[in-house]
Amino acid sequence: MAKAKRKPSSAATRTERAQQANSAWSRFFKETKMEMKKVIWPTKSQMINYTIATIVSVILVSFLIVAVDFVFAGLSKLLVTAVG
Repeated sequence: MAKAKRKPSSAATRTERAQQANSAWSRFFKETKMEMKKVIWPTKSQMINYTIATIVSVILVSFLIVAVDFVFAGLSKLLVTAVG
C-alpha cells in the first residue's frame, strides 16, 4: 500500500492558521471575562461560613474514616486469632 504524500503547506496557509488560533484565543479570553462579570461572588461573611462548614465536614468525615478503620482492624485481628 503506497503512502499518500502530503502537500507542502504554504506560508499563507500557516499564517491563516496562526491568525485563526490567535483569534480563537482572544475570543476565549473575551468570553471568559464577560462570564466572570456575571458571577455573583459571595460576601466575606458567606465565605467565612462556607469555609467553616467545609472544615467541619472534612473533620467529621475524617473521624468517620478513622472509626471505620479501627473497626476493620479489630475485626481482622479477631479473624486472624480465630483462624490461627
